Amino acid sequence: MNKKTVVGVVLFLAIVLLAVGFAAITAVNLVITGNTTATPSQENFKVVFTGEPETSDPGKVTADINEGDPTKATMDVSGLTAKDQFVTATFTIQNKSTDLSAQLTEVLAENTNTEYFKVDTNIAEPTLVTANGTTKVTVTVTLLKTPISGNETGTTTVTLKADPVQP
Repeated sequence: MNKKTVVGVVLFLAIVLLAVGFAAITAVNLVITGNTTATPSQENFKVVFTGEPETSDPGKVTADINEGDPTKATMDVSGLTAKDQFVTATFTIQNKSTDLSAQLTEVLAENTNTEYFKVDTNIAEPTLVTANGTTKVTVTVTLLKTPISGNETGTTTVTLKADPVQP
């Protein structure tokens, strides 16, 4: 074999070996797989009564927020004597959630003595309370007819629902 042929064969083999070497060593993909789970927690959604309730006539209506459970409040009415007299109590509702909004709706407004008392609620705007926002609800108790022969009593229940809403 002549020198040129040997050099040509050697160069050809070198090129082939380099090509095979580059082809054999390529990029490596590293893959991480797994599962993700998010779990709801009631701790992330806190809607409560806050502050001091406002009353229309402190001599006839008292209103308080339960210190141990600020999702509960009381409203006591006494001293209504004539038809169409009414009193109100206004409660502040605060959404103490850090990122969820609260959609407020009335679920129930009732009393056990519908012959003598009417109970109404009015949720002020906004009814969609953003995180750390507030709104108010006013409860009105109206005497439907004048008592004649003794005290008339009843129990009032107002239930509001706060649904969590993504902002």
